[in-house]
Amino acid sequence: MALLQKLIDINRGPSNYNMNPDYKNAEYLLKIITAIYNIKDLDTLLERILLEARGFVNADAGTIYLSARNHLYFNYVQNDTLFHSKREKDKYIYSQSRLQIDKNSLAGYVALTGQPLLIDDVYDIKSDVSYNFDPTFDKKTSYRTQSILVVPLVTRSGEGLGVLQLINAKDATGKVVPFSMIDNMYISQFAFYAANAIETAKLSRQMALRMIEIVELRDPGETSVHAKRVGAYAIELFEQYAKTHGIGSHEARTFKEQLRFAAILHDMGKVAISDIILKKKGALTPKETQHVHYHTIYGARLFKSHHSPWDKMATEVALNHHEKWDGTGYPGKIPDIYAKQLQFGPGKKGKEIPLSARIVTLSDVYDSLSSKRVYKEKWEERRVLQFIQEQSGKHFDPELVKIFFSIHDTITAIKQRYVDVEEFIIKSA
Repeated sequence: MALLQKLIDINRGPSNYNMNPDYKNAEYLLKIITAIYNIKDLDTLLERILLEARGFVNADAGTIYLSARNHLYFNYVQNDTLFHSKREKDKYIYSQSRLQIDKNSLAGYVALTGQPLLIDDVYDIKSDVSYNFDPTFDKKTSYRTQSILVVPLVTRSGEGLGVLQLINAKDATGKVVPFSMIDNMYISQFAFYAANAIETAKLSRQMALRMIEIVELRDPGETSVHAKRVGAYAIELFEQYAKTHGIGSHEARTFKEQLRFAAILHDMGKVAISDIILKKKGALTPKETQHVHYHTIYGARLFKSHHSPWDKMATEVALNHHEKWDGTGYPGKIPDIYAKQLQFGPGKKGKEIPLSARIVTLSDVYDSLSSKRVYKEKWEERRVLQFIQEQSGKHFDPELVKIFFSIHDTITAIKQRYVDVEEFIIKSA
């Protein structure tokens, strides 16, 4: 924090930047850093890091690349000019690319050398450097990248996690201007603390996905990719729901963070179900079906810390994601899920089912029908959509079904981003 404190002291003294009341200073940056350290979900954290970094220097666009296997992956992309409400799907489409970590690209150079880049106009880069700007994205989207600031994401232990790239700084009139040296100084400091927050969030995500891998040993259909898709669908459905219902940004962010975690772990109760049943290719007997239904209760029992809002939502989702809007789902109303003798009660109806579970129900069913399983082939998209429409007001919350169809292009983009291993091999062949 030493350099950050020095920046705070500098800002308290006379400065041209302090003469501009709109310019954010080091004390404001410290508040941002404190805020991101309180975010536990990786995707929520990446979104917030990029949003805050862009806001701090008034950048029109930006990208967070995370590194793996000597490549940089477009993990999160934002662009105010391009990705407005009608093009929300583009943030998933353009996040499917990757770059080699070498000195040829701007991001690759920064990741390899650990040195930031500050460029006034990427179309006017000097010829005596190894890196160059790839205009493919600009040509495809008719966007004009001009000024750029790229800084490394390096933890306190020296591990390089990736790169934070900011594009097209704007002045008060909206004109694109170069990033300044002080922008570079602030964002480089911010990136250091962001990297440490990312490292912690990655460990939490890895632990959650390892739990899914344990379930996968029992149920081949319950993969980490399926869990990621269900989590991503759920977030998009809730974002639109929040806008419709006027839910505040802070409340929405908190709910989203907890929802993704709960959605990823919604089927954890299957660890208590026999893999002989879960891997059975033929139809299940009524007794076997009843046994599988208990995974909702077993899953809810795993999240015992009722003082934790994370555990509370995970319990809600695990217990209720097979309830149906019309009351024909399971396990129904149970007085005590910890009782030795359990008996399913009458199904919960409508808004008796928590919103989190209603969202995950739709997300889970869509992805399960759209995916190949041991016991079935994947359905064609047209057939899946027809089923969801027919089940509006029966299996699914009708309001969520309307939202689902309104963002179907975004849902499709998510499905294209998180591809199952078998499909990836086929597409790559």
